[in-house]
Amino acid sequence: MKTLIIGKRKALSNWVRQFTTFIDVEKRYYKLEEGLFGIFKWGEFKPLPKIDYVLVFRSFFAKCEQCSLEDSGNPNAYFQVSLVYNKNRKIILQDTKNKQEALNLAYEVASSLNTKLKDSASTTGEVAWLL
Repeated sequence: MKTLIIGKRKALSNWVRQFTTFIDVEKRYYKLEEGLFGIFKWGEFKPLPKIDYVLVFRSFFAKCEQCSLEDSGNPNAYFQVSLVYNKNRKIILQDTKNKQEALNLAYEVASSLNTKLKDSASTTGEVAWLL
């Protein structure tokens, strides 16, 4: 089990702005770090709230009139891994265009935090509890 989990918002980040989330499993702290140009970085560790579950879901960067949610080849699609607390509040851990990468990280986080894992990304309109 890892004591420090690091997530990056790859799908939304660019060379100007970067976002990284750190979860210290052992100390139960998290940090949302924002950076500019890879040089300037800021953010501070805060106590991790009680996590209800880890969520993986699929969304789009931009509206695509011709695309459907089932269209796996949509270049605007991405998968987000979030920590859900207080029923509907989220700490975004990672954004990626790779579904398997998102699911692997979600399993790792859910196992490390000893919490449930909810998959809303695999089948459109259906939710599956994986852990």
